[in-house]
Amino acid sequence: MSELVFEKLSEESLKEIAGGATPELRAAYSCIYGEFGNGEERVRRLRAAGYDPVRVQELVNALLKYEDVAKDVIRGKYGNDQARIYNLRAAGYNPYVVQDLVNNIVLDHQLY
Repeated sequence: MSELVFEKLSEESLKEIAGGATPELRAAYSCIYGEFGNGEERVRRLRAAGYDPVRVQELVNALLKYEDVAKDVIRGKYGNDQARIYNLRAAGYNPYVVQDLVNNIVLDHQLY
């Protein structure tokens, strides 16, 4: 998946996923795309760059969780229209954030 998918999310969606505005969000994107390495190397490099590795990992997990749900929506797992909204809410997700991500995934795949 392209970094474009996350970068084009609305500010409201990002705040919802991240639990508010956070400077570590950019580092989380970078971790998803391997720019900080893995394991202890990632922890060391994040600390050296001034980030809290635990917070960054929490954001990585949140972004990837929403990405998985968005892919399930594309596959039809949550239904359509009002049923989708209800099912996403029942599963603990903000349906508008998921739809924002779905739109970006679809757009991203149209670009390539």
